[in-house]
Amino acid sequence: MTKELTRAVVYTRFSPRRNSDDSESCQTQLAYCEQYAHKKGLEIVEHFEDKAVSGKDEDRPLLWKAIDALKPGSVLLVYKLDRLARNVYLSEYIRRSVEKMGSHIVAVEGDVEGNGPEQILVRQVLSAFAEYERKIIAIRTKHAMLHHQRCGKRMGRHAPYGTMFHPQDRTRIIPNPEETPAVKTIEALIKAGNTLHEIVVYMNKHCKEYSRGGKPWTQRTLSRMIERLK
Repeated sequence: MTKELTRAVVYTRFSPRRNSDDSESCQTQLAYCEQYAHKKGLEIVEHFEDKAVSGKDEDRPLLWKAIDALKPGSVLLVYKLDRLARNVYLSEYIRRSVEKMGSHIVAVEGDVEGNGPEQILVRQVLSAFAEYERKIIAIRTKHAMLHHQRCGKRMGRHAPYGTMFHPQDRTRIIPNPEETPAVKTIEALIKAGNTLHEIVVYMNKHCKEYSRGGKPWTQRTLSRMIERLK
């Protein structure tokens, strides 16, 4: 009598990074999972994928659909555990949600089997490293974008305040003469030792006409702007 294959639901994800094309795509992750399933006697019944979604986000409908698709005795198959989460709390919450479905998680690479204290500790350490790596990547990406912007390279849909897209080359940004007075005022206020709150109050009182779209100056807008001025 042929042994019935264990059902497997595959979940794949890649992050919304500028170099995401260089990382494992959902198709590549699925291929690894299929190879693993063939060797381990798993039958892949469904595949759910999140494209350009961060591992820190809880709001991932396709991830929760993958968990809802699990049946008792089945497995949630992923390429690596960090495809599920890059956050210690979220990682354990997902694991417990899977266990409530009568299922368990299997990773092609980097998995730790068992629910003893040692296994749980190792999983949490791995999740902590994944969370740390995510934060380091975010910091490096942020610094790289700021550097490119200072060098006049377009890095987003909108030109940062104080700049505008080059009329002949939309991939470049140049100073915006209409916003330069406000930038110089903010630089002077920073040099004088004013707090962010004090700068916001001053700008809304004396330089409201320089804000984009006539919107009030906010601490969030100014903090981003000040960071680029550093």
